[in-house]
Amino acid sequence: MARLIFSLAIFVCGGTQAHQHPHAHDQQASQQSEPERLALLQVARKALAAGDSDSALRQLDAAAMISHSADTELLLLQAQMQAGDYRSALMFASHTAGAHIHEPEALALYAWMLALGEQRAEAKRMLEAGLKRLPNEPTLRAMQLALPAAEPQAAAESDPVAALVRPGPLAIGAPVPAHAQAQGSGLLLDAGRLALVPLLPGQAPTQLWVRSGLGHTSAASVMQRFDSLGLALLSLDTPLPSAQSRLTRAPRDAFAGSPAISIAYLAAPSPQAAWPAMHRGFLGRLSAASHQQGLGLGVPVAPGGGPVFDQAGRWIGITLADPQGEPKLAPLSALQAALGPWFDAVTVQQQGPPIALDQQYEQALPLAVQLLVETKRP
Repeated sequence: MARLIFSLAIFVCGGTQAHQHPHAHDQQASQQSEPERLALLQVARKALAAGDSDSALRQLDAAAMISHSADTELLLLQAQMQAGDYRSALMFASHTAGAHIHEPEALALYAWMLALGEQRAEAKRMLEAGLKRLPNEPTLRAMQLALPAAEPQAAAESDPVAALVRPGPLAIGAPVPAHAQAQGSGLLLDAGRLALVPLLPGQAPTQLWVRSGLGHTSAASVMQRFDSLGLALLSLDTPLPSAQSRLTRAPRDAFAGSPAISIAYLAAPSPQAAWPAMHRGFLGRLSAASHQQGLGLGVPVAPGGGPVFDQAGRWIGITLADPQGEPKLAPLSALQAALGPWFDAVTVQQQGPPIALDQQYEQALPLAVQLLVETKRP
């Protein structure tokens, strides 16, 4: 859907004056068109705030044809991510960071997108190169300090201001109060009408919301608890766009030692809209409690709940909270026993070739949700 936009103007001019000033006509046309470009950006911003990424992309395509400007391209990147088109956005972010080397925001955004997609070493290298060119530039320095939050087993960010440095989607839909707290990750089910999230026994928040990686937000209520797993099934007031056809599951539990990919939101002290992070690892043995230990399956420090997929992009489980050790996995067999018909409604994919990491991330982006809670204030 989203496109890579490159402005190309070709002028066939004759005469001495045109030969002496080859760019004069270009500059004059650009200056005359600048109000039109800015108007297109304003319309695009309103469309994004309303959740209409398709309309925003059309406006931004037109703006990009007028001028090869960094602000247009940064907004276009936001629109591509808002549409769930991570792969196109990642390629275009590379172009934008290279074409606008004196725009630190472009490089910082590209580095964060790389880090979330399991390319943290490349993100670190890019930032180091940028800081050599622009020493102590505040945006790049702040992103360099934020980058470790995407590492496996990273501690929760305690400083709300530092967490705000992380780029993310626009929040769309139900408003969430600023004092609400992020409480882990979950998975959309039933075409975006339900969400499976971590909710510990005895935990009774006064209000719940879920927000997807595309920024769509809905209030939610507990429909059923599974206390033995520390999970709950939530009913959403407004179904979220989930690209449900993308969610498939493996036919059986994954074997010990199987490669796996977790998708989870980083622990943060505020309910800001965020993109999830992806981490790779291997699964451990199935225990008597029907939990599977993760062997190197790094996930952020959080109450758990993030969906886990195999190399073919098939759903194979969900992480469980384990404050005293490495997070465990609730495998398909445990989830089927708990969820019943809602689990059975997920399409089974018998087999499939491994898919690229960027495709894995793109498929999970609209399906993985952040759980936000409000508790009674003293």
